[in-house]
Amino acid sequence: MASQGYRDWIRAGRPYTLIRPARAVQATLLGHGITVWDFPDESHQKAEPPEDHTPYSATGWPGPNQRWKARGLDIMPRSDSRTHRKENADIARQMIRDRDAGVPGAMWIKYINWTDEDGVCRQERWTSSANPLQRTTRSSTDRGHVHVSGRSDADNDTRADGYDPLARMRGMTGDDMANTWTFIDQAPADQWRISQNAGAPFLNGQARDTVLAIAAAHSVTASAGVQQLIAAAVADEARDQAALAAIQALTAVIQAGGGTVETEPILAEIRAVRTETHAEVTRLQEEINALKAQNESLTAALAAADKG
Repeated sequence: MASQGYRDWIRAGRPYTLIRPARAVQATLLGHGITVWDFPDESHQKAEPPEDHTPYSATGWPGPNQRWKARGLDIMPRSDSRTHRKENADIARQMIRDRDAGVPGAMWIKYINWTDEDGVCRQERWTSSANPLQRTTRSSTDRGHVHVSGRSDADNDTRADGYDPLARMRGMTGDDMANTWTFIDQAPADQWRISQNAGAPFLNGQARDTVLAIAAAHSVTASAGVQQLIAAAVADEARDQAALAAIQALTAVIQAGGGTVETEPILAEIRAVRTETHAEVTRLQEEINALKAQNESLTAALAAADKG
């Protein structure tokens, strides 16, 4: 039987807000082409007790969760291949290391459920009132992805705004990550100046013109890819929020007249559109990764031309 919280939520028109640090981490991982779910499916909605995917969770810590604010993420592997399952597990490992170390961007996390590449599923929990960095580990049945739940006192925490566990996992933090994206999205002439300032070789005559022509072709495509990726993410969020707002308004009107409305089929359509958008974002990210590899080849060509 569904909880009282669920019934209250239905009567209120299904209001839903994902807390700020969860939104920040979701947006960052989406930028890497990784699917991150937040909105609860029906099994989560009707669970007893309701947990952190729902905006009426009864499992808040260190205090009660504020109503209509959700704080759960599911970080999905790119595929079921061992390589992608390992990447998914490594994201969890990085977040666990960061939470253990007190990295500010990870301090909103209450617990993480994760599955390693061999199928072992665990829960890592930080719920000690005496020591906020103390972790306890136990088994979990929440398999196949990384689930992250947030603390009840972290709704507006800004420290995760720049937190990127995947970049940290790859050894890229702060300026390293900013410089990578800046280089890809620069105009060709600016790329050349950056390369020169970084000590890249100087070319004269036809060799230089050829390399710059290649750089121009690559940079235009890369810039377009980055802009498409950002636009897709923004459109995804705007579409979800607008659709949910319309459902809530419709529900309020119908309920005011004594009727009822079944919104689950509509929400299912929203989720289907979102899945399609995530697939497109993943494709764009793969193109960008290929362009980054081409940029590396271009740098090698510059070096080879200089030696010649």
